[in-house]
Amino acid sequence: MNTNKDSKTYKIDYNLFSAFEIIKIIEFFNLIEQTKTKKVSNDLLIEKYREYQNILRSKTLEKQYDKMLFEKSKVSIYHTMKAIMENR
Repeated sequence: MNTNKDSKTYKIDYNLFSAFEIIKIIEFFNLIEQTKTKKVSNDLLIEKYREYQNILRSKTLEKQYDKMLFEKSKVSIYHTMKAIMENR
């Protein structure tokens, strides 16, 4: 499944989530990836991160998806969000 114009695919367990939730997860991944190239509102990132956590409801999945995203895009959800939270 292509998820963006760069033809990147995300290794998401599609059986665990509704179509709406999958869209929200991919949108969050795209937002995190954008932090590499442009300024993204910290408030927006925090809002979408909380939404993402509520969908996943699993630290194990969060770690798995963070690793997957880092391997694909060289950006870490954990480190991005940690930096934002520390600067609040």
